[in-house]
Amino acid sequence: MAGKMKSLLDNLDQYIEVLALSQSVHAKDWDVLHVQKALEWGAYFQHVHHRFKANKDVTNSIDAHLSAKNLELSSYIKNYHHVRFDDLGRGRDLLCMSLLQNKAVPDTVFKYVSVLVRNPDSMGAESICLSHGISQKVASELLLSLPLLANEGLHELLDDPIVITQADLLRSSLEGKLKISEDNLKSSIVSDILSRISKPRVYHLIASILLSHDAMDSEHRGLFHDLLLDWVLSDGDLFDGFFRNVNCQFLAQLSFKSTKFRNVYMDHLVKLGCSMEQDTCGKWVGDSFQLSFDGLLDHYKHLMEGPEDVKDSILIKLQTLKSQDGNYEVPGVSIWTDLLAEIHKK
Repeated sequence: MAGKMKSLLDNLDQYIEVLALSQSVHAKDWDVLHVQKALEWGAYFQHVHHRFKANKDVTNSIDAHLSAKNLELSSYIKNYHHVRFDDLGRGRDLLCMSLLQNKAVPDTVFKYVSVLVRNPDSMGAESICLSHGISQKVASELLLSLPLLANEGLHELLDDPIVITQADLLRSSLEGKLKISEDNLKSSIVSDILSRISKPRVYHLIASILLSHDAMDSEHRGLFHDLLLDWVLSDGDLFDGFFRNVNCQFLAQLSFKSTKFRNVYMDHLVKLGCSMEQDTCGKWVGDSFQLSFDGLLDHYKHLMEGPEDVKDSILIKLQTLKSQDGNYEVPGVSIWTDLLAEIHKK
C-alpha cells in the first residue's frame, strides 16, 4: 500500500503542477493535445476522489500532501489557487475553469474547451458536466475578464466561436436570473449585468443574441429581446456606442422588428445629417462623428430594403426635411436633397 500511495502522490504532484500551469502565462504554449492529456489527469483524480472519499486515512494523507504542495507552488506562482482533496472530485471542471479564465490561452484551446463546456454530450466519455454553480462562475468570469475583441466587422465577429460562446453564456446568465425575479426588477437586473461588461464587447454580444435563432418560444424571445433593446435605448451614450459598433445592415434589421428602436434610430440619423456640412471640396462631412455622406447613405439604403410601410415613412421623413431645408432641387445645397437623389437612383 505504501508503494501505491507514493505512486499516487507522485501523480498528484504532476496533476497539481499541470493545474497550476493552466492558470499561468505558460498556458500560451498549450495546444489541444495538452488539454486532452490534462483532462485525463482530471478524470483520473475524480476517480481517486470517488474511491477514497470515505477513507479518512487516505484523505488525510492526500490533504497533508496537498498542503505542502500548495505552499511550494504559492511561493513562486502569483495568485495561486490552493487545491484540497474535495476539489479533486471536480478535477476536469477545475481545469476548464482555469483555462477559460486565463487570458494567455491560445484561441484554439479556448474554443476547444468552450465546445466541451457548451456541448458536454458531444464528447462522449470525455464529456465535462459543470455544476450549476461552476457554470455561473465561468459565465461571470468570461464576460467580465476576457480581453477586448478585435475591432472587426460585425459579421466576422458574429461568426467567431469566442463571441458566440460569450453571447450564449450571457443569455444563459440573464435568463437564469430573470426567471426567478419579479417583473418590476427585470430591467434593473439586465442593466446591472450589461453595465459590468466592457465596451464595445457588450454591443457585439447583444447583437449576437438578437441575431441568433435560439430555442426560446417567440413570446419569451420577444420579451427578452425587448429588455436588451430597452437597455441600449435607455441612454444616449449607450445608443451612440451601439450605433458605432454595429453595422447598418443589422441596425436596419432591428428597425424592421422594433418600431421603438426604428424611431430612435431614425432620429439619430437625422441628427447626424443635420450636423454635416460641406468641406472645401464640396463633400458632406460630420463634425462630431467620422461618418461620411456615403456612410449615412448606406444606413438609409438598408432601411429602404425593408417593408413598404418602413420605406414610405423614410421617404416622407426625408421629403419633409428637404422641404424644411428650402426644398432645393440643385445638388450640393441640402444634404436631404442629395440623399433623396441617391436613394432614387436605379
